[in-house]
Formats: sequence, structure tokens, C-alpha cells
Amino acid sequence: MKIRNKIIALIISLIAIPTFALAKDGPYVGVKAANININYEKIDGVDIGLILPSEFNAWDFNIGYNLGNSFFELGYIKSNTENKNIASGSFTSTSGGATTYSLNSSLKFDGYRVGAGHNFPISKEFNIKPFINYYEIDMTVGGSLTINSGGTTVTLSGSAPANDSMIDAGLGLDYIINDKSKISLSYAQTLDSLGSTDKVETWALAFNYQF
Repeated sequence: MKIRNKIIALIISLIAIPTFALAKDGPYVGVKAANININYEKIDGVDIGLILPSEFNAWDFNIGYNLGNSFFELGYIKSNTENKNIASGSFTSTSGGATTYSLNSSLKFDGYRVGAGHNFPISKEFNIKPFINYYEIDMTVGGSLTINSGGTTVTLSGSAPANDSMIDAGLGLDYIINDKSKISLSYAQTLDSLGSTDKVETWALAFNYQF
């Protein structure tokens, strides 16, 4: 009798667990504000992070499609230009004049992203969503040397383009504002990194609007 009562109670408890509807099928647009941190490799014992900037802010503009609780995205990502002071100092020339110098590097990137993931509703207001992205990235690496001697300043600078690809995966938390819009906080880390990097980490705050 007690076993039967426990079975009945279990069935009732399962029925009482709330079920949440699938996301509405259809297209959406989104924008992300991202903070990206790059951990570089060491090449011949030299940490590339001592030469190139490693922290960037970026915008990601995307379009996507919800199919059931799965989603697919195509995005364009663009970073700010970050600069890093590699070395600076001064010395006295043979004529007795003081000369100062500053050596800097810069890096910026943009590119395209294809992503997919799945929403797991945990309440009417919140989803947890694992996701994966593939990126094609164009980078511009620059450098400049500024010398000031006797009131005369000379700056030598140059830049070079490069391109690479990477794959990252992560986990996001959605807050559902209404049936058309939501905001999300996410973290991602590379599975297959850019060349000369060990790891790329991304924190992002996003807004999506579904048509």
C-alpha cells in the first residue's frame, strides 16, 4: 500500500513539473558587445603577448533563425584597434642632445562567424544555451617607432594584413523579455585557436529581436 502511494505521489510530482514551450520558429536579428582576451604562444621563448595587445572590445552584428529550440546564426564581428607600448626610453647623443624614442604595436580584426546552438528552458524567463561558432578572421598588425631629437619628431610606421580561422564553444544565459526579445550573457573559449595563440576567451552581452 505504501509503495503504491509512493508511485502515485511520484506521478503527481512529475505532472506538476512545469513544461515550457518551444521557441517560436522564425528569423531574428541581434547585436553583441564582446570583450575578447587573447593568450598568445611563446615563439623561441618569446611571449608574443609582450609584443602585441591582448584585450579587445568588439561588436558582433548577426542574423539568425530559430528552429524549435535550436538556432543558427551568421554574424559579422569587428574589434577596436588596440595599441601596446613595447619599449620607450631616452639617450644622449654624441652632440650632447637628448633623444627619446617609443616603439609601439597595434592590432585590430574583423570577420565573419557561423554559429549554432540549442536553448534549454529552465523557466519561463530563462534559457541556458550551449553554442559553437566558426570564424574567418582578417587581422591588421601594425607597428610604429617615434624618435624625438632636438625638437624634431620622426615617426616610422607600417602595417601588414593577415587572416586565419578559429572555432570556439561556450555557454549562455538568456533572459526572455517577451515573446520577441531577449538579452543574453555568454562565455566562450576556443577549441581551435588562431595562429600563434594558446586560447581566446570571449565574454559577451547580447540583445536579440525576433520577427
